[in-house]
Amino acid sequence: MVTSGGKAPGPEPLKTCLRQIKSILNHKEDGDQLRAIEVHDIICHIADAVLAGGIRRAALISFFSADDEEMISCKYGNWHETNPQRGRSNNSVVLLRHKIEEDFFFELWEKIKLSNSGEPGIYFSNDKDYGTNPCCEIALRPFQFCNLCEVNASNVETQEDLNQRVSAAAFIGTLQAGYTDFHYLRSNWKKTTEREALLGVSLTGIASNKVQQLDMKEAARFATQINKTVSQVLGINPAARITTVKPAGTTSLALGCSSGIHAWHSEYYIRRIRVAKNESIYGYLLKNHPELVEDEFFRPHDTAVISVPQKAPEGATLRVESPLDLLERIKHFAKNWIKPGHKRGSNTHNISATISIKEDEWETVGSWMWENRKFYNGISVLPYDGGTYVQAPFEDCDELTYERMMRSLKEIDLSKIKETEDNTDLRGELACAGGACEIR
Repeated sequence: MVTSGGKAPGPEPLKTCLRQIKSILNHKEDGDQLRAIEVHDIICHIADAVLAGGIRRAALISFFSADDEEMISCKYGNWHETNPQRGRSNNSVVLLRHKIEEDFFFELWEKIKLSNSGEPGIYFSNDKDYGTNPCCEIALRPFQFCNLCEVNASNVETQEDLNQRVSAAAFIGTLQAGYTDFHYLRSNWKKTTEREALLGVSLTGIASNKVQQLDMKEAARFATQINKTVSQVLGINPAARITTVKPAGTTSLALGCSSGIHAWHSEYYIRRIRVAKNESIYGYLLKNHPELVEDEFFRPHDTAVISVPQKAPEGATLRVESPLDLLERIKHFAKNWIKPGHKRGSNTHNISATISIKEDEWETVGSWMWENRKFYNGISVLPYDGGTYVQAPFEDCDELTYERMMRSLKEIDLSKIKETEDNTDLRGELACAGGACEIR
């Protein structure tokens, strides 16, 4: 693909944002206090106006009190059409581990099941002042950044190999932690970030199986020691928290492995990718390979969906495993990878995961999540069939469909795609909803 040129987004997204916010404020009387849902919508509208050439969508996570029914139900019903800005945010109830009662947890769990969208999510915390990023793998204090690095664990062969990889990632992450010259931000961002100098050394391709047989505690010790040594040389604080597992949706595509902690979706499946219709690759595929392209359901006027065939490697863990199998794998890595990499702070880092739940599995999964709440901060859940999701990012297919699509895919010649003008749609598009972070 050949590209040149570029353009700024112009004022239209900001104008739209200001109109939407003004509309919310105009419904308030002088002296009225904004409700949580109104503040949430204002922030979501602002996120709609934050653009990066259409390459990366804005994403938010909103935390709210367990008794806020408006926030609990903000993604019920036909919200895609009435409040599409809410698609920018994952929404989670904050529950303090030492205060939450079992009956309340299961009342909330039933609401999550009935929503058919996996929302609201549940975020367990030991301190109400702690938060996290939208995909929930990093434990963050207010005004703080983390330095993420990814390790390809799918083709690790030995313990020594694993130790070397996580050491290299920790080395790079610690170098990143030394950069805190944050232009345009208030000084407290610099102070808070330097105080804990967070790392996020993550593993992806875990379900390719070999790494699950190795000593994760030993690998975490290597990462911790490298961080300690390099931080001393740089004259910065050692990291308060080091190890994590990201959703790794994009990284796994580049590496050709499963996403983070997750199993491969199926032996054969289709992965869907959204693109703007004025991007050059869309025009090329529509003309030469229309069988791989379709209109996006919610934005058929400007967005398309490209379908890409995928095949899991032989011997890989597949999504046919039970949700309890995945949850136990999460627990194992929480105990042996996350915990050894935690040095200080009320909350540990987390394993970002999305659990697909069949109709007869909700009670069992809910019980596991209650009984094992000390091993995770947040876990996303979705109905096994995708629930309210249209054009889900993953869909099972058979071998014949895979082979047919692969024949078409192999004929694609990206050298024929020339982009002499940046036609990226800068009005923004709906972000993924419901907490399924592995699709990002």
